[in-house]
Amino acid sequence: MTDYSKEDPQTIKCLFNKIAPQYDRANALMSFNLHKKWNRTLSQMILSKGDPSKYLDLCSGTGEIAFTTLKDMKLPSEAFLLDFSDKMLDCAKNKELTINPNKHRIHYLHADAQAIPLPENSIDAITIAYGIRNVQNPARCIEEAHRVLKNGGIFAILELTRPTHSIMKMGHKIYTKFLLPIIGRYVASDAQAYNYLQRSIQSFIQPMVLENLLKHAGFKQTLVRPLSGGIATIISGHKS
Repeated sequence: MTDYSKEDPQTIKCLFNKIAPQYDRANALMSFNLHKKWNRTLSQMILSKGDPSKYLDLCSGTGEIAFTTLKDMKLPSEAFLLDFSDKMLDCAKNKELTINPNKHRIHYLHADAQAIPLPENSIDAITIAYGIRNVQNPARCIEEAHRVLKNGGIFAILELTRPTHSIMKMGHKIYTKFLLPIIGRYVASDAQAYNYLQRSIQSFIQPMVLENLLKHAGFKQTLVRPLSGGIATIISGHKS
């Protein structure tokens, strides 16, 4: 039985390689399809000031966030989908063949979000969804996003979080501790992997702390936007 821990990134890579084929179906079941609404909200925030000519999605997984954003763009863009799981990127490539959103130029980067293989000041907009809690050093990832972002660009994080309302907090804890692993076993035949995911949600740093990390990295006009009562949260900032 694998002991999944972000302190040992190879185990996390193994986890996501293992669950990649069932990942989208599992997300739909585990979020009761709410993730579609959250993803769209993230996309709309990124595009609120116009279509980025160069767009980067970190911890891109199967490409769900990137393709949602690209489909909403009116103008062709150059997009970079980065993930350290090659199996996740394979799923994204297969998805592109069926979606082909608006003739964008799409590149797949098999790399670490803590060491983005792109030049400084080269990207207009960056997203990372449901991924930063699995990054070994979130602060380093945020610093890298700031480095590659152009002045005036936006960086937005979408993450599963713990609600602050007492009743919702109790229900959320019961769900993540007991129901999520059962769904994981049913969908992906790997309850241990989803045990890790529920632990990562319960133990991950709070949105306000993430916002402070953005500020420390140099981001301005930061914003924390709770979704669905705080079950998910968007944390964003701009590079000036």
